[in-house]
Amino acid sequence: MKKNKIILTTLLIVIAMLVFTGCNDGNLYENKDFSNNMKLGKYKGLSYQKPDSKVSDEQIQQYIDSDLEKHATKNKIEDNTIAVADGDSVNIKFVGKVDGKEFDGGSSDSFNLVIGQTPMIDGFSEGIIGHKVGETFTENLVFPENYNAKKLAGKPVVFEITVNYIEKSEKPELTDEWVAKNTEYKTVEEYRAGIREKLDIQLQQSTSGRIKDSLLTQVMQSTKFKNVPDKLVDVEYERNLDILDKIVLSKQKISLKDYAKSTFASDKSVKDPEKELKKKLREESKEIAKRKMVIYSIAKNENIEVTDKDAEKIFDTTLKNLKMDTKKFEKEYDMTKSEAVDLFDYKYAALYDKVLEKVMKLAKADK
Repeated sequence: MKKNKIILTTLLIVIAMLVFTGCNDGNLYENKDFSNNMKLGKYKGLSYQKPDSKVSDEQIQQYIDSDLEKHATKNKIEDNTIAVADGDSVNIKFVGKVDGKEFDGGSSDSFNLVIGQTPMIDGFSEGIIGHKVGETFTENLVFPENYNAKKLAGKPVVFEITVNYIEKSEKPELTDEWVAKNTEYKTVEEYRAGIREKLDIQLQQSTSGRIKDSLLTQVMQSTKFKNVPDKLVDVEYERNLDILDKIVLSKQKISLKDYAKSTFASDKSVKDPEKELKKKLREESKEIAKRKMVIYSIAKNENIEVTDKDAEKIFDTTLKNLKMDTKKFEKEYDMTKSEAVDLFDYKYAALYDKVLEKVMKLAKADK
């Protein structure tokens, strides 16, 4: 029910994605001379802090606990002496009424939720805490002013709720037998060692990413921009709108106008949400264009090139990190792998990575 928070989070993810990728118009940047638009900053001999970090035993145990939780068995508790607590998984029956009448989507005979985690209107989940299995009670609540169903927005609502049962999960014991059956390893010792290796690779990648970000920030800060061609900004902006449409709007089946309203619902200073959203996207599009001008200029100076295979490799790595295969991605987002590589310009992403690898080699690490 708290969709505005989900939508805002999605927007931030999309914008973060756009910051890194941009649109697929490398021909507007490749081998172009931007000396009339900017004075490229220093990118050789920079310095960076290299963190002394390693994977801890606590992180390994957290990974194991999470893995065991995925294989936990669910047990129904129908004992009417047991009360619901924060964090419990519960199954309820409920009927909601506004002005004494039931409304669409306001009732269910069997609804599962996790107290404190499942998005509901304020007070709904909290009101279930302390009630016992089999108990029926009422909650007097109010729909938020920005609720998606406009007919219900801001209105008082009465829910009659019955706790059907509580569901407790029981994690399996970590044994060699469990490891051999449920993982790629044979023993607990091998399993722990394998997790440490995986987490270490992730940590190194994360550390490398932070270093590259800090180096690019230094280059951007020392680069003097005279102007950014409108054509570059326009193309980035239009493609970013296209990405937003394909990745967010079409999946949530909402218009850009409604999406903007939900995104800025809590910000009363925004009078025209759609205009504000477009303004932010255009501002970000200009920043993307500036970064691309810098990256392509360094690539030109250092004779760095990338191929389509480099782009596909970055895409495959992205899917692997998301624990998603190509078929699942193509089905979920209704686009082919090649269309995705083109839409998000993974060729530029590959160039970005190679350029900053070079800048990092030319830099020195401060101890």
